[in-house]
Amino acid sequence: MQKFKLKKFVVKYSFILFMLFPYLTFAQSEVGKCKIFAVARYKDANVEIRWIPDNKTILRLGFDNSYTIERSDSGANKFQQIITLMPYTKAQWDTLINNEKNSDTKSGIEMAMNILYTDSAVDKNLNSNGSIAEINEQKSKEDMMYTMVVMSVINERKVAMALGLGYIDNTAIAGKTYTYRIKLNGKSNIYTIEDGIVNIKTITSTILYKNEVFVYPGDKRLSFAWEQKTDLSGYFVERKAEGEAVYKPLNTVPFYPATDQGYEGPVNGAFKDDSLENYKTYQYRFYGNNAFGEKELFAEVKGMPVDLTPPDKPIVKQPKHVKPKEVLLSWEQYGDISDLNGYIIARSNKDSGDYHILNKILLPASTRSYGDTTFNKEGLNFYIVYALDTAGNISSSFPAYVALIDTTPPAKPQIVSAIIDSTGLVTLTIKLGKERDLKGYRLYKSNSTEHEFSVIQEDFKKDYDDTNKIKVVLKDTITLQSLTPKIYYRIKALDFNYNQSVFSDIVAVKRPDIIPPVSPVITKVIVGEKQIEIHFVPSSSEDVKEHTIYRKTKINANWEIVLKFDSKIKMFIDTNVSTGVTYFYTMRAMDSSKLYSKYAHEVNGKPYDSGIRPSVKNFTGSIVDKNIVLKWDYTALKNKKVYFIIYKKDKQGHLVQYDITYDKTFTDKHVDPENSYSVKAMTTDGGKSKMSEIISIKKSQE
Repeated sequence: MQKFKLKKFVVKYSFILFMLFPYLTFAQSEVGKCKIFAVARYKDANVEIRWIPDNKTILRLGFDNSYTIERSDSGANKFQQIITLMPYTKAQWDTLINNEKNSDTKSGIEMAMNILYTDSAVDKNLNSNGSIAEINEQKSKEDMMYTMVVMSVINERKVAMALGLGYIDNTAIAGKTYTYRIKLNGKSNIYTIEDGIVNIKTITSTILYKNEVFVYPGDKRLSFAWEQKTDLSGYFVERKAEGEAVYKPLNTVPFYPATDQGYEGPVNGAFKDDSLENYKTYQYRFYGNNAFGEKELFAEVKGMPVDLTPPDKPIVKQPKHVKPKEVLLSWEQYGDISDLNGYIIARSNKDSGDYHILNKILLPASTRSYGDTTFNKEGLNFYIVYALDTAGNISSSFPAYVALIDTTPPAKPQIVSAIIDSTGLVTLTIKLGKERDLKGYRLYKSNSTEHEFSVIQEDFKKDYDDTNKIKVVLKDTITLQSLTPKIYYRIKALDFNYNQSVFSDIVAVKRPDIIPPVSPVITKVIVGEKQIEIHFVPSSSEDVKEHTIYRKTKINANWEIVLKFDSKIKMFIDTNVSTGVTYFYTMRAMDSSKLYSKYAHEVNGKPYDSGIRPSVKNFTGSIVDKNIVLKWDYTALKNKKVYFIIYKKDKQGHLVQYDITYDKTFTDKHVDPENSYSVKAMTTDGGKSKMSEIISIKKSQE
């Protein structure tokens, strides 16, 4: 079968929804179950039956096997087999196609045959090795093919018969009631298949597909609504205008009422026809498809569109106080004014208030201005212009406010007091101004005098007639969790002409301090032989009064204060340390409210031993009893055991290690003519001093 023919059919039927038969639901009702839906009618002395499984896998199973049609007329479920049906053979399909003269019917038959003989029409060969996107695309195509089979069976008797999904029983007797049962001669490993059952009484149908259609006139349009019934679906509409002799179709594709998923209530059909001519009569015919795809007339109605569109809104210019006793109002009118009838002017003391009509007689359509001499000189004046057309439709402008000539603002207001409690509630008291047209006050707030102040509250009288007193005690709630210690307020006064005073003086309110300062940060530790150097960044909080440095020598010991300071130092040198001992350090800050920051991250350091020991002092030598006696002084070292290395020059003049002693004296019994010595102090832990000075002693001549 040529691919272009199948594609043409898919495009043609892609609009079709399963809603064509509200009483048939082509969706599996329960997991693991499949139902065969069937419909029947008695026509031309025959019973015609068509059926379809609600699952595309079972549909293919039926194609590959067969269906058995059974009939019962006893009412006691005693069925007799009347026929077994299979889809046409390839030769039968070819004959059917070659003999078909109607091109649309022929396309439908070709499509059905193509689906029957194409494996992609069902999901039995679903490509499980493909990507998720490929599997979804393939499944979508299979669902569309299933839909087209369903619609073909419904719309084309020849297709239903060729696919083995339709049967005409010409043995039925008129006037009897029959029950037909359709059984699929095949089993599924996945689904339990429920037989199709349909009952019918063999009498000539007297069904009249009459249904009331309600007409709703609009501006250049007509809207229609009717109750959806189960015997018709898929609607067509024809129209005949006043003076026309023939009805013209308004749609070539049937339309269906739409409902949300899961909705089970009544469904209404609807149709709208626009771009019509007002006050002209139109006649309509409404058709719907019956269960066998046949188009049935169900209503004929008339309707007349009417003018319901008001004129465009008038555009009011800013009203002007042109004279002491006159306000001039002017406006522009755009859009279609061919049926404009005139204008009404109204005024109110507030923009959303009750507007009172000023002109008792409708102003002519050509009017574009109006002078008001009755305005309220002591209050507010808002104006609206209404435009009316000859059909009585009305539109209104937006309210327009006139600023009466009053350029004197209220005096500079004054905040008498500003008090804050422990919860952050700020109470401000204002000195009431003496202006007769005083409207009220605006309250502004900022976190800094250098920042812009923002309006946080305003309290105004509605108008001159408002008997409520102007509020002079204003309240504000602020957060106490802030790094800025103060909050600043100022106010402005306004009169009824919206003249604003200058700002009041700024009032500062100090927050109760509940926020501890930011912790200092220890940035570097430098360890020396006899000191530990701590570098740090002090707390950045503005209200810090003191820093404290703590020290301990054991992890689990309590911290001990080493230093308190209020200066801006960034380094501390601890010289009260011992070599080989580990010292732990931290620090914290305290603010003016005696709130402490968290402790800084703990650091540690251990002074190290450089290994350099003091040199000997007062190194001397003398000849005693033909021996050379060396002597020196050396201060005892704490926790260090000291010994001394004696160096003596050899014959080449090099100092070499000569002997070791733990005393501060040494006797050399091997005296040379020339003797040179030096001494170095050593400790048992590997420390050593520098070499002492060299002393030389000559052997005496006897």
